[in-house]
Formats: sequence, C-alpha cells, structure tokens
Amino acid sequence: MALGLAAFLFGAGLGPDSLPFPPRSDFSDAVTSHWPSAAFLRDSVRENGAWPLWRPLIMSGSPFAANPLNKVWYPPQWLVLIVPPILHLNLLTWLHLVAGGTGAWLWSRGAGLGPWPATLTGAGYAFAPGIMAAVGAGHLDLVYAAAWFPWLLWAVDRLARPVPARGSVAGLGIIAALCFLADVRLSAYFFVFAAAYLAWRWHATPGLTLRRHGTRAALAALLAAGLSAVQWIPLLLYRADLSRTDITLDEAALHSLSPGQWIGLLIGDHGGGWESLVYMGVSTLLLALAALMLRPRALAFWGLALAAVMLYAMGEHSPLWIALNRLIPPLRWWRVPPRAWFIAALALPYLAGWGAQLLAEHPPDRKAARLGVAGLLGGGLVCGIFSSLTLAGSLERTALLGTFALPAAALVLLLAIRRALPPRAIMALFALVVAGDMLWIDRTLIDGRPRDAWLDPYQELAEFLEADGAVRVYSPSYSLPQQAAAHWSIAQFGGVDPFQLAAYVDAFEAATGVAAQGYSVTLPAYDLADGPGANEDSDNEAAVLARANRDAPLDAELLGGWLVTHVVAAFPIETEGLVLAAQIGDATIYRNTFAPDVTLAWDGPNRVTVRAAAPLAGTLYAVANGRWQDSGGESPGLPGPVDAPAREWTYRYDPSEVWIGLAAGGGLCAAALAGWWVVRHA
Repeated sequence: MALGLAAFLFGAGLGPDSLPFPPRSDFSDAVTSHWPSAAFLRDSVRENGAWPLWRPLIMSGSPFAANPLNKVWYPPQWLVLIVPPILHLNLLTWLHLVAGGTGAWLWSRGAGLGPWPATLTGAGYAFAPGIMAAVGAGHLDLVYAAAWFPWLLWAVDRLARPVPARGSVAGLGIIAALCFLADVRLSAYFFVFAAAYLAWRWHATPGLTLRRHGTRAALAALLAAGLSAVQWIPLLLYRADLSRTDITLDEAALHSLSPGQWIGLLIGDHGGGWESLVYMGVSTLLLALAALMLRPRALAFWGLALAAVMLYAMGEHSPLWIALNRLIPPLRWWRVPPRAWFIAALALPYLAGWGAQLLAEHPPDRKAARLGVAGLLGGGLVCGIFSSLTLAGSLERTALLGTFALPAAALVLLLAIRRALPPRAIMALFALVVAGDMLWIDRTLIDGRPRDAWLDPYQELAEFLEADGAVRVYSPSYSLPQQAAAHWSIAQFGGVDPFQLAAYVDAFEAATGVAAQGYSVTLPAYDLADGPGANEDSDNEAAVLARANRDAPLDAELLGGWLVTHVVAAFPIETEGLVLAAQIGDATIYRNTFAPDVTLAWDGPNRVTVRAAAPLAGTLYAVANGRWQDSGGESPGLPGPVDAPAREWTYRYDPSEVWIGLAAGGGLCAAALAGWWVVRHA
C-alpha cells in the first residue's frame, strides 16, 4: 500500500518541488495556507529560536498557535523543522494516506474480515475518491484527520471487550487527541460516530459493564482532552472575538448536497467537485449493498449510520441538519455539511469487504439472484459501450474506463454465485476491481504543480515592494497571492484564513470599502462562493478575482493608520493619497502618501518594536487586536492609537494562553492517570 500510494502521488505530479491543485482551479489550500504556515513555523524555530504564537504576515497580524489550521501543536507537523516545507507536506500526505489504509485493514481484520476483504477495505479507504479530492483541493488537514478515523474505531474495539486490552485507555486517548489536533472540524464527526459505535458494541457484546468499560471510556476522553488542551483552550479564549461566532444558518449550509446530487454515487465527477463528491466507487457501492442484503441484522448499525450521514450531508435540504443546527447553534461553526460524508469513505469499503467475503464464501443459490446479476452485467456492459461510443469526444479516457467498473464487479459477482472460482480468488478479484474503480477517478482529482507555476511569477513584484520599503500591502484583486507574500516576508492587510478577529474585520471593511455579504474566509471578500479556490465550477477564478472590488471606495487615510504603504491591484485606482509607483505585468502598484514614516522591527514572531521617524500625533494601528503587552507589561490589546511624542514602542505577545493550556492539560492528564490507577486497583 505504501509503495502503491507513493507511485500514485508521484504520478499525479507531487514531488519535492510541487504541491497539489484541483485540476479545474487556479488555487489550492496547500499553497495558500498549509505551505506558508509550515514555512513560518520552520523559520520561527530555526532562525529566530521562538515558538510562534503570532504571525505578522496576514491580516495585519493574527494569532498563529491558537489557530488550529496552522497545526502548531500537531506532532507530525514538527517534521517541517528538518524537512523543507514542500517535501514535508507531500510526505505528510503520503504518510497519512498509508496510516489511514493500514488502520482500516487492521481494524477490519479485527472485526472478522479475511486478508483479501480487509485489503479491499484498506485500499478502498486509502484511495477513497473523497479523500483524494481533499488532497487535490489542498485540504490536507482533512486528510490528516481522516487517517486517524479507522484507528479510532480500532481503539474502541480494543476497549469494548469483556476484558479490555492492555493499554486500551491510553491508546484511545492518544488517538483521539491526534485526530482533534489534526482537524477540529472533521474530528467532531468522527467522535460522534465513535461514540455511537461504542454504544452499538456495548449492546452487541455480552459482558460489557457501565462501571468497568464506561469508566475507562470516560478516562480515555479525559486523557484526550488533556493532551489537546494546549490547542482547544486558546481557541476557546479567542472564540468570542472571532467573526465566525455570528455565522448564520444559511452560511453554515455551504455546499449542502441536493437530493439530485446523490446520482453521484453511481457516476463519479471526474476532475472536480471536491466538496460535493460522493462517489466512492460503484463497485464498492454494489458490494456494500450486497452485504446489507445478506446480513441485514448483523450490519444494521452501518446501514443506519450511512442513512444518518446522508441526511446530515444534505444540510439545508435536510430536516435533520436544520433541526440540529437550530437546536445547537455552535454546530454552525462546522460549515460545509458534506464533510460528514468522510464517514462513508470508511463505512462503504468496510461493508464492501463484508460483501466480498460473504459472496465468495456463501453465495446465494436462488435463481432470481443469478438472473439479477446477469442482468446487471448485461446492463452495465451496454451502458459502458454506449458511453464509449457516444461520449468519447467529451469525456477523458479515465472517465470512460470508469463506466466499466459496474459490469466488472457484476462479472466477478456472477463468478461467485456460480462458484466458478475458489473463494480466495473471488475475494482477490473483488479487491482488484474496487482498486481499479478508485484509481480511474482518483487520477483526475489531483494535479501536482511546481513552484514555478504558483510562486516564481510573483518574484519581480515582491522584490519591487521589498526595495520600495513596503511595510504592509493591500491588494483588492489578490494580485499578490498569500504564498508569495509569505515567501518574501511581505506583510498583508488582508489574507485568506477562516480564523478572523471580528473587530479587525470591521476595521478592514471601513478602510477598504469592501463589506462581505455575511461570513467570508477572505479579506477582502470576493464574488466567489467562499473565496479563492472555493468555486468548483469556475474555469478561470484568477480572472474573476482580477475584476473583483474594482468599484470599492478605498479610504487611503484609514489604510495609512494601519501602516498600509502600498496598494497593488489588477485595475487602475483613483483615490486621494494613492500615487502610481510602478506597473509590473498586470499589477499596478500605488504608494500611500497617508502612511506615516513608521517601521516595524520584529524580534522573532512574538515581539515587535514600532519605530517612528518623527513624533506622531494621530491614530496608528501597528498590528491587529491581540493579547499584546507593552515593555512594562501593561496595556494589553491593540498597540494604538498613538497620541504621544514618543518615537519607539515595544510590544510582546502575551503567552499566558499557552501556559493556561499546558497547566490545564497537565491537570486533566494527571486526573486521567489517577482515575486509571483507582480503576485498576479497585
């Protein structure tokens, strides 16, 4: 599996100098967010000897360690301290895919599947189109969390025995903590499912008691909370200050699946739709349905779980999602309901493994079953041949090959029913068909692009801004992408990140004249569903952004108060205070004459000295609102406004959030250890 995944990712274009993109998009979260974050962590530790709590490069500065998307507290992310950032991200992607597939194989073997059906489950999960689509979109945090999902169920199984396995409490707690640190959003779905799975195991396994097993499960949860406290406590401390707090029901329902989109279970969307892709392989679906039909009572939990996940993934089209989000408003933080479908990425291959094993070892003898499978084989062949003849000019070859997955699975199914081959051969053939079904669509979901496509084109622009003394830059048209600004250490007034301080968003909108119609992950907001890279159907998102916000009324004086010395746009701007500085390619650069002669001298990421060339008598905002203190340990909050004759101010970021998290985490871990000792010696 490790070799196969390495060959697949390398064949998709991922290497030491390239990162994944969706084939139909100009943007990728891997490039926009994950690569700059990993590089900033590496540089802060290696060059400045400081653990980064604050990042000055986007949104006039923003909390870094408290933002779970930056993975500061996720141990595998620390690999970047010894491996270059691009290679680091690709290595982590590969390692997590291998870990996810291996975990699925190990867990399903423990659940009773034979080697080949378990291989089907493991490969089906590692190569699941939904997970590969997340890789292509650059949603690497979702891939990281997905890797721990089967291990979470494996740990639950080790606990849910009449005599719990040794180390089951610690194992479950550590795995749950890693899942949470990998991605807060996806881990919530996995934890709810794991709790339901534990309850089902409790009901189905004799000898489980509330006193013994319930106490151990609670101790594992306590341990997980303690190990991850350094992340969730700072997040809670910032929660009331974030713009995400006021998210509406409609905004939370982004990309909700409509009833008609479930046709995607049969027809894969080759090359796109990463948030709405539900295809898990038609061969996988066929075998999963066969398992539910052959063992309806034993596998009822999985059928009900899939039905619940489908309802939740439909978001605003589902009464379940609407009722839950109205009853529990904090659930709206978990936007994009289709991400719950990640549960199906494991559940369907697991059921398919059971379907393959049951059909190979105990095929149905009824004549109706044989006729149905023969009809399925014939119908699938007709559809495949018809598609090849009529759609050859409009579909890629991989999409055409995918149409033969159904008749291939039906052919093996027919061989199983007729007992034409030994059971082991039948199960191996099922695994091969499922693997081929996955690969036919997976290859169309990832497009590895080298840095000379997403970084080098902006070198001349970045070097001009550096030479011209840019303190902070604003681009209403995203002419200076976030990864380029990060690479050349150019601070930006805007940025792409869902972790936004509400007070700063208000100040930003007042200065730029761009007011978002609701919640937006980008500053400024753009006329796309959710900022750069979120419009799955756009063939030229960069062109859309180049026209965005051209009529917004800039306030150069307010921008100057935020030390915005330069404005870069893909269109001409006529605003008092902005003077033309240069034209580089399609980017027009303006100097802001309202910006005072002030510099920011950063001593690492957590300490800054503000220096003015002359006494100031006005309002100056050096960095966005945060937990800052001056050199005397006073005046926490925003460094400004400034109404004093002084010319220099030094501020440091208050690290108390980390110490609170570590202290609370240590206390919770100690409580879990004490509880485990009491339970063991009771």
